[in-house]
This record gives sequence, C-alpha cells and structure tokens, in this order.
Amino acid sequence: MSDTVYDVGVAVRAVRNQSILLVKEARGNYQHKWGFPNSGVDGNEAPETAAIRELMEETGFSGSIVGLTAVRSTFNSGKPAIFLCYDVQIEGQQYDSPSSEISEVGWFQLSELKSLNWVSETMHTLAIDALDGSRMSLVPSKSLGENKPNYFVYSVNKHSLINP
Repeated sequence: MSDTVYDVGVAVRAVRNQSILLVKEARGNYQHKWGFPNSGVDGNEAPETAAIRELMEETGFSGSIVGLTAVRSTFNSGKPAIFLCYDVQIEGQQYDSPSSEISEVGWFQLSELKSLNWVSETMHTLAIDALDGSRMSLVPSKSLGENKPNYFVYSVNKHSLINP
C-alpha cells in the first residue's frame, strides 16, 4: 500500500421539484459564488458520510446518497486530488440555517442557472445536466461478499445506471 497522501473532496447534487439546491459561499476564494454543498473528507470518515454531513452543515437539510454522478481527478498542491459528486435525495424539511461558511441557500430552476456567478464551470455543467433531463448516476451497492460498513461499489451495468 502506498503512503501517498490524497486530497479527497465531495459535493452534493440535489434536485427537487425541477429545482437544484445550491449554496453561496460566504468567504474564501469562492466568496459570493454559487455551487453545490461541498467539503473535504475528514480522515476518519467515508466520502459518502462526508457528503451527507456537509449537506446538513451547509444547508440544514438531511438526505441520502442515491448515486455517484461525477469524479474529478487532478494534481493539486503537490498531491493527487479526487473530487466526488453525489446525487442525493433530500429527506424532510430544512432543520437549521446555513453555517457561517454559507451566505445563502437556494433552489434554482434551469432558466436561472446561467445568471449565477459559479464556483466552477464543472459545477455549472453538472447543475444543467441535473435539470435538463440528461442526469445519470451510478447506483451504490454493497460489495458482494463484503461485510464492512461504508463499503460501497459503484459500477456500470444495465441495472446500475439510474436517471433519478
């Protein structure tokens, strides 16, 4: 096993009533820009756990993973960097107001996306895909023969692609 340190990040893409959930960054390099709830993965958590944690922290919504929609890989600050974007189903109503990292939380329709100041072109494209009918995800499943918590396999076969 390699001792290489990786930078792993996650984002949440949630659609409800033909609108997508976005957050506006309150500070940092992306201040005043819109994107998906996102975060780095803590060393003691699975990426799926980090995604759901961040959804709650940044928006006040709870949810569950329904698929993996995108993977971005690059080399950043001297180490490999992986970013995973999950499709999430929102469960229930909003519990709390957003954290101090977020200045606004909103639901946006397809026609509104172009006018937003985006964190990245990638998030903008993934938001459009989510609302224009081309949204596809790989469905998570427990690995065959594995009895480990938080052990998911995302694969392509005729039964694993979904259009939530």
